[in-house]
Amino acid sequence: MADWHAIPNASDHLKWYQNKGQLKLNFFIAIIMIGTVLNGYDGSLISGLQALDAWQADLDYPAGAKLGLLNAIGAITGFVVGPIIQLIDERFGRKWGIRFYGYTMLIGSVIGCVAGASGASGYGLFLAGRAIIGFGLASFLMTSLIVLQEITHPRTRSMVASSWDSYWILGSVIAAWVVFGTTYISSSWSWRIPYIIQVPWALFILIAVQFVPESPRWLLSQGQDEAALQFFIDYHGNGDPTDPLVLFEFEEVKAAIRAEQQAKAERWSTILRSPANRHRLGLAALMIFLTNLSGSSIIYYYYTTVFDLVGITDSTTQTGINAGLSIFTWFCQIGAVYTGKIVGRKTIILWTWPLILLSLVGLTVSSGVFANAAEGNTHAGVATVVLVWLYLGFFNFTNPVLYSYPAEVQTFSMRSKGLLVWNTISQLEGAYVTFVDAIALDAIGWKYYIVYMPLIVIQWILAYFYMVETKGYTLEEIALAFDKHGSTADLLPAVEQYDAKASDADHPVELPTL
Repeated sequence: MADWHAIPNASDHLKWYQNKGQLKLNFFIAIIMIGTVLNGYDGSLISGLQALDAWQADLDYPAGAKLGLLNAIGAITGFVVGPIIQLIDERFGRKWGIRFYGYTMLIGSVIGCVAGASGASGYGLFLAGRAIIGFGLASFLMTSLIVLQEITHPRTRSMVASSWDSYWILGSVIAAWVVFGTTYISSSWSWRIPYIIQVPWALFILIAVQFVPESPRWLLSQGQDEAALQFFIDYHGNGDPTDPLVLFEFEEVKAAIRAEQQAKAERWSTILRSPANRHRLGLAALMIFLTNLSGSSIIYYYYTTVFDLVGITDSTTQTGINAGLSIFTWFCQIGAVYTGKIVGRKTIILWTWPLILLSLVGLTVSSGVFANAAEGNTHAGVATVVLVWLYLGFFNFTNPVLYSYPAEVQTFSMRSKGLLVWNTISQLEGAYVTFVDAIALDAIGWKYYIVYMPLIVIQWILAYFYMVETKGYTLEEIALAFDKHGSTADLLPAVEQYDAKASDADHPVELPTL
């Protein structure tokens, strides 16, 4: 098989502003990334609102189980909607999940904004709004991760997909600074303004997604070969129907999808019979295990409680620290995206996870020192802030892998099902940790951090033995990284034919007539 990196392409000799096809594709990708920014904005908002007295008063001071349910309800509804979105993504196209996200963000944000106004039930309405938004968040997570993998140019696919979560962090940065700014407002508008900002973003997503083209891989799976080829020509070859990389990519994707269709690889029975496919599903589950059960939920959802435990109780101070932390973690993610160009996915996880453990141990020690001091300990409080930054810095350095890897390792026929497994486990774990974290922190405080330490050790061991390196492969070639000698070895027979034909001008590759 030819090394696809060496195959000529329009992107190799054109300046970025000359490659109109790539510019258009980048615009479409930007629409998805704006959706990710909104996702991050909303996902970080509740932890910030907890520091506002007006929000607490309007929602009747939720604490313990009530606060936990407020954070967990989105995961519960996300769990319910997952199987429906998986079917829609497979049968009707990849864009419907993003449309649904726009509708739910719009409706849920409006309902949340009126909570506690003019005698309306504060906690009940806000909870209902979070439940509706939860439907859309899961839908967007599943669909956007698939779309980014399937439409992006192969030269930039890995970097673009890895940067997905950095836009989530960018949204959290915006949320943190907006909340910090509104802490100086004493009325209910201190929390309603940050919440209502989501409405125009949701409207933009609903309108802009209409212009995003359908995934060429999905088009090929539906027998729309001409439309799929035209996508590759327009956006990966700058309109050149003879572009060598476009021809290679089209043949490679078509061959892989036809082979999967002949093997009925989209069926659950077929997927579960294959050791390689079970491995893929297991890795999707492993990535969300690393994401949700490594202690990050404590800081992301309850950072105000973490700071309360070491004597930092002023709302302006808390939101200010969080705003700075958000910017710091965004830079960590950007650094990780570029590091991923030269360092493998598995290496990043194996080197960074021990640092996460050490940071959590330090956070536990500093919080314990403060709690056991007769009149508190200022140095322990400062150390806690530093260790929170270190912990989330290391954690966010791994996030480009944690969020891109689950979709990347799946074959086309099982990609939506693999993301269904990922989403199902994510929502179950997310509901559990956000609900239990609130109760546990209320009951035993800083000692609860210790619970996550053995889990981090187990996660490192599982990553060491089961992660498969995918750096440098196209989506279709990743199958060979899982099983070079088994049933996937003949997954790309037409690509081999392309390699042979491409070297002989008298035997051109046969392509659909446009």
